[in-house]
Amino acid sequence: MGSSGGHSYRFPVKRLPDGRALLNLACGSRMNWAWTNLDFSASARLRKHRLLTRILRALGFVSDLRWRRLGDVDPEIIAWDLSRGIPFPDQTFDVVYHAHFLEHLPREAAPVFLSECRRVLKPGAMLRVVVPDLELQATSYVRSLKAVENGDPNAGIQHQQAVHELFDYIVRTEITGTAEEQRGWRRWLERKIRGDAADAGELHRWMYDRFSLSDLLESVGFRQVGQTSAIASRIPGWESFHLDAGEDGSEYRPESIYLEAES
Repeated sequence: MGSSGGHSYRFPVKRLPDGRALLNLACGSRMNWAWTNLDFSASARLRKHRLLTRILRALGFVSDLRWRRLGDVDPEIIAWDLSRGIPFPDQTFDVVYHAHFLEHLPREAAPVFLSECRRVLKPGAMLRVVVPDLELQATSYVRSLKAVENGDPNAGIQHQQAVHELFDYIVRTEITGTAEEQRGWRRWLERKIRGDAADAGELHRWMYDRFSLSDLLESVGFRQVGQTSAIASRIPGWESFHLDAGEDGSEYRPESIYLEAES
């Protein structure tokens, strides 16, 4: 993953009414249109080519479900491969946020990516990182194992689910969006074109707990690293963006760790 600090790529930066610039990296389907949203999913690339997508839909290549979901994608989303770095100048943003992305990077690539995050943040600005919680998954597995040993009649299903949570993202083969949004021949064709989960970067390459993630952030120069929750944040107005929780406060990904740090 190379730095983007010296290249000529430039994209528009959105700003809130108060002047803040907020960046959501690898946003997937979870985004707020007031932010600068960046992703390299099929949805991001299709959203940037609406006419082509209409033609593909008319020809039957885009399912009705995918078409409806595309309507929720920011029309100004930036389709960008983060292995090329973050395509903005130094000290551009007041906030950088990414959720359930870091674990998809090889361990050695994570510090490079986080250094890029720090590069595009203003001094003293905020990084918010959300990843699956290794501690929670491991604890759930051990608890389910003990329940099986103790003869709990419901423990078998719990144990299977715990094992699934630990290993599914390491060994799965099909891309999530393909499995959920396409059916029949469309699904077969998309698998031929896009490849498998490894080709799409969906597999987990490393896992973190609150200690290892804090250490990683500090190692690349972030300060004031602290754990928070889906609805709590040092980012003013965080709850109104609904990126980690719904309007009722319920977590979108309750298996997560939430960490924030200053650049």
